[in-house]
Amino acid sequence: MSDGILVIGGGFAGFWAAVAARRVAGDRAAVTLVSREPVLQMRPRLYEARPETLGVELPPLLEAAGVRFVPGEATGLDLAGRTVALRSGTRLGYDRLVVATGSRMRRPSVPGAETAYDIDTQAEAVMLDRRLREIALTDRAPAIAVVGAGFTGIEMALELRDRLAEHGGTAAGERARIVLLDRAGVVGPELGAGPRPQIEAALAEARVELRLAVEVTGLAADRVDLADGQSIAADAVVVTTGMVAAPFVAEVPGERDGLGRLLVDRTLQAPAAAGVFVAGDSAAADTGDGHRALQSCQHALQTGRFAGENAARDLLDRPLTPYSQPRYVTCLDLGRSGAVRTQGWDREVAQAGAAGKGGQGFTNRALIYPPAGASGALLLRLSSTDPAEQRPPAAAAD
Repeated sequence: MSDGILVIGGGFAGFWAAVAARRVAGDRAAVTLVSREPVLQMRPRLYEARPETLGVELPPLLEAAGVRFVPGEATGLDLAGRTVALRSGTRLGYDRLVVATGSRMRRPSVPGAETAYDIDTQAEAVMLDRRLREIALTDRAPAIAVVGAGFTGIEMALELRDRLAEHGGTAAGERARIVLLDRAGVVGPELGAGPRPQIEAALAEARVELRLAVEVTGLAADRVDLADGQSIAADAVVVTTGMVAAPFVAEVPGERDGLGRLLVDRTLQAPAAAGVFVAGDSAAADTGDGHRALQSCQHALQTGRFAGENAARDLLDRPLTPYSQPRYVTCLDLGRSGAVRTQGWDREVAQAGAAGKGGQGFTNRALIYPPAGASGALLLRLSSTDPAEQRPPAAAAD
């Protein structure tokens, strides 16, 4: 019997790859998804309050779509034998493989980096939330340092006052000192100049202290050490210092970019590994217009759909569909100042303030969610690579 299509990873790319593979394969091939956790974590929202609620149970959705779920962590790949080894010792065979193992946070390479909090996973976000609760319930004015003034660091810093207030009341949030640090001379360097005025205004309004163009030389549970000899005392240190591809994709031979992502062809195949497709944060893919997909939710969702569809097409000896995603939109939450939404790779501001917040909220609370209790037929439709088919029928609840 055929081993069918195996998908490694239960994030956005992996989930939609599995469902798209099922849509194309029908009853002609088995589709199996392997994931360490039975939860689709809403990583774009883990800077928010109540992180324990920011996940969607995978098994019921996969069952509805006709996808088998296997809990486990993939640790090895045998290309010749077409098997994947799990940490448990189990080996799973495949005819076609989709690697969608995502990314992990790149901690700074300084002493004490392991002592800092982060929000890379739901479990780590919950640990930070427990610490914020402890801080909020003290009588003194707390200090929180956020290391990394990129996308996630900005959203984290702008949410902290309300996070503290939720645990300890308004005063707990308003009296806090919040410091945002980065080695770059500007906030959000990867976001470009377009939305920077809105970002800077929101940080100023939220009384976030900026320490830019600084070099962090050490971290501890209660401080951040800088190259100039200064130390910033903190009740919690949070690192938001960017992402690299998760380790498993290193099992697939081929050329990689500076983030450890595998360079794939236009159909998301691994050029040096027959029968292997790569999607999401592990793939360095051309979006069809010369730009390279980012480690972002919007690109993970679509590369997952294409990779799953093409894995099934390849297995059934059908023509493959080149991945294309020329439309690029950025939605950045600015806390009490609303949000800023940009369009295109030049990041031209399209909406800001309350209007931007509405669009950002719909994206993060509805558009990226599989509809709760969705039927298999609906999930299969939403797995289409045609963006017109992907909008859920109604907003998902938190």
